[in-house]
Amino acid sequence: MMLLPSLNAIRVFEATARLGSLKAAAAELGLSPSAVSRHIASLEDTLGARLFTRGTRGVTLTGRGESYAHRLHEAFRIIETATEEAAVHMKVRPNRARFITLGGETTFISLWLVDRLEQFRALHPEYEFEVSTSSANEIGDNDLFIFSEFENHNDPSFKPLLPLAITPVCAPSLLRERPIHTPADLLGHRLLHEGTTAWWEEWLAREGVASPAEAKAGAMFHDPVLLMREAVKGSGIALADTIMAEDFLARGALVAPLPHRHRLKAGYYLRQRTGAAGKPGIRLFRDWLDLQIEAHRRAMGLA
Repeated sequence: MMLLPSLNAIRVFEATARLGSLKAAAAELGLSPSAVSRHIASLEDTLGARLFTRGTRGVTLTGRGESYAHRLHEAFRIIETATEEAAVHMKVRPNRARFITLGGETTFISLWLVDRLEQFRALHPEYEFEVSTSSANEIGDNDLFIFSEFENHNDPSFKPLLPLAITPVCAPSLLRERPIHTPADLLGHRLLHEGTTAWWEEWLAREGVASPAEAKAGAMFHDPVLLMREAVKGSGIALADTIMAEDFLARGALVAPLPHRHRLKAGYYLRQRTGAAGKPGIRLFRDWLDLQIEAHRRAMGLA
């Protein structure tokens, strides 16, 4: 019986063949491009055959390499499906490979994305979702995870989706008795805070309203959904980013009494699980999400 090559080398080759790039395979597998190159060279030595031709523009599969890659891709799909079906907590979920698992911050998932998922399913009814929210920036077992960060990431597994831009929002009824014409008028209302008073303090300071004691007053909510529900009820004014506010503004449940919108250094990011690139539906979903983000930018006037 032939001695099998290193499984790590086989996995590296499959990823490189599927993605068409040493660099992309390295990013997916968490390796350096040089390590990917060494694995492939080792596999070629073991097989006694060239799997790629190297050129100035990257690597191209040979005929033998293309055939080998096709068979390996099928094998990995069989292994993945068998493993998922064998896992105790997944026994009741047949065809799990057709499930796209999404995780992310409550703000993005609950207040924006979940109401749009049916649009994706209308286009691709063969796919289904498992969706969860988390306050921690950890991808866990999710295929894709969406979160906000104040740091710029050069890691190719982190894709910038959207910068955060915040503005005050409130129920239309709140303005009938006490209109808001200037930022200073906000202090005549109950301010609603998400997790900290710092956002309102900074926003008012940038508008030249220096009243930190008054900015600290008001209710505190550690869940953005609860914050927005309170604003919709007309109980106060919330400081919301565009993702939080878009659908409420579109329905007229909330209004933005001032045109002032401040960009933060933070932004929303998408992170993909290592190995998820080859899973059915992932590329389709990411392309669809990009279109949704562009529509959001246009709707909210974000350049």
